[in-house]
Amino acid sequence: MWKKIAVAGSTAAVILGAGTAALAASGNDTTGVVPAANSSTSASATTTPSHSAASGSSGKGRQRGPAIAQGRLKRALHASWVTKGENATFVTHAAIRGAVTAVSATSISVKAADNVTQTYTVNSSTKVHTRADKKAAPITDVKSGDPVLVVGTGTSSLTATQVVDAKK
Repeated sequence: MWKKIAVAGSTAAVILGAGTAALAASGNDTTGVVPAANSSTSASATTTPSHSAASGSSGKGRQRGPAIAQGRLKRALHASWVTKGENATFVTHAAIRGAVTAVSATSISVKAADNVTQTYTVNSSTKVHTRADKKAAPITDVKSGDPVLVVGTGTSSLTATQVVDAKK
């Protein structure tokens, strides 16, 4: 199971890194905001330039390639991506980083800084960890308001595969 999670996470990081590196190499300084599946947001999907010629930015000193990809991934609030799973099936993954708004033995809701909220089903396969000591923990240790990272799978409904509580 851990190998599958590690492979999926690594694949996502490589895809996002390659895409960001291609974006950086192209010189196109726009970023897109796309809501993840099963999320509610007040923001619409928009593309806004992060730099403009009118601002006098010459482009010198800006990061390129992997460094910019790593920086953007560290600031990511939520994401959705698709991988090719076993038997040539496609698996939709989702992740969100934010504050817990509700948690129970069967579900967890997380609100990101941009007000996107996602609710994940929690089951016996969900792995819960604390960031401080990297040990397994029960979902009952996660409290409302705790900063967390939740990774899961699904399209119309999301199932958490991993919950990392950053406060503990």
